[in-house]
Amino acid sequence: MKNNWVGGPCSIDILNTSLFATDKERAIGVGFHNIGGVLRASNPAIVAKLDAHYGERCGHVPFDARKLRVLVDVPTAAIDAQMSYLSLLLGKELKAVTREALQAECRPGERPLVVPYVNVPEAGQYVHAVVEDAELWGLPAEMVHVLKNKADFYALADELSEASQDNLRAPDYIITTLDRLPDAAWDFLAFIEDLYAEAGLTAHYPAGMILRAAESDGNYGSCVLYARGSSVLLVRDGDADVIQMYPDWKSALLAAQMSLAAAMHVEKEARIVISRLVELADSPGLSVVLFNGSVASLRWNGQLQGQDSKACVGTSTYVPKTAFLREMQQRSEDHTAHFFITMLKHTAQKCGIDFSAIRGLANIDIMLPGEIEVALQRSRKQPLTHYLAECNPRWTNYTDAIMTIIGVSRREPTINNMQSVIQQGISSIDKSPLPLQLDPALVREHVYELDGVLKQEGIRIICRMTKNPMGLIFAGDVPRAQQEFNQLIASLIADN
Repeated sequence: MKNNWVGGPCSIDILNTSLFATDKERAIGVGFHNIGGVLRASNPAIVAKLDAHYGERCGHVPFDARKLRVLVDVPTAAIDAQMSYLSLLLGKELKAVTREALQAECRPGERPLVVPYVNVPEAGQYVHAVVEDAELWGLPAEMVHVLKNKADFYALADELSEASQDNLRAPDYIITTLDRLPDAAWDFLAFIEDLYAEAGLTAHYPAGMILRAAESDGNYGSCVLYARGSSVLLVRDGDADVIQMYPDWKSALLAAQMSLAAAMHVEKEARIVISRLVELADSPGLSVVLFNGSVASLRWNGQLQGQDSKACVGTSTYVPKTAFLREMQQRSEDHTAHFFITMLKHTAQKCGIDFSAIRGLANIDIMLPGEIEVALQRSRKQPLTHYLAECNPRWTNYTDAIMTIIGVSRREPTINNMQSVIQQGISSIDKSPLPLQLDPALVREHVYELDGVLKQEGIRIICRMTKNPMGLIFAGDVPRAQQEFNQLIASLIADN
């Protein structure tokens, strides 16, 4: 195994120490999948829609606690059924509880450890309003507040890139507000077109831009616009199934403004980041684990994207598709980690946080330029540059899935075990469509039976969201796991 340590001292065997370790056994460990924190400046209707799909996904639970809980606003039959399924896999009860029920369960002197998906300031306020003695795990809320915001993150990236002359930087971008969006985007479009014309690339590089609300997340609260022939295509929230076509840029920009207005809570955050749509070779992510001053890289992960969409629909162990990408990974993976660690330390210093006291996870997504973008960089007399997409100072689809596999394998939640899951292979899919005639709950039952057989060979199939489309985790021999799942679905259709 390649050494994962890329920053900080390592005076004890932290690689084999639980991420949630304390001096004595924790009585209650709680996962908190706070979708409202991920989209804290979005329209409440958007939050409710996503909570309905992702609310029962919660692999970020401190599994080494004596009692395991998942914090929810209102327990439902569907959530309880999912918790019962996971309890069978974990070998111990995992129970959905409200804040009030959690507080009633705590004995005097007990401090439940709550692990939110994203430790925004609002998460602590929500938990502590009822469970005053709860301890929250993750990056400090002050750091999350800065890194999560797209506008603040790009400004921070500019500071670091300019100071170090680093070749990992934000793409061309501007920051505007919702009311000024059409005019600002129109001017930015002129900049893009002039840029391509000066490089002689107009015929080869279609103009495009990404509009993201500063507090957007996972492409929810974003619009991608790009030219195709004489038309302009608009992709809302990364959903390529509902691409809309417009005859010109002005009508497309007005439609994008209306889309963002419906998604945003402008009283909380009105800024929009407009960035140039870059032609990519690939767009990996990289997660790091921070542990009392030391930092371990989980290395690049692969982001699965739908055709015509920039939204990440799943994540996996990174497997370079070409020799060029393999070389790029070997040359740039450690550099990505070092840049990210420098950024995290810089952010901690700005926020007055003691870096040596932090335990948490964070992720950064980068963009590797394709051939046309490399030609543009040469024309601009730039060195080969990789671009920053966004920072996720939280758990991700990927790390949440890794922790789920650790839990159902009944292993300790350590960095070494996380890296082992990655090396053995993992792929998580957020939305895998099921045939309409199949009941997702029935599919889950059969997945449980199939997983019980396959785990003897080190292969796992886990249902993380019992919906249609279904959320799934494949681990071990991923192609074999996916094949087995497809065969299961075909058999269920035949029997239906």
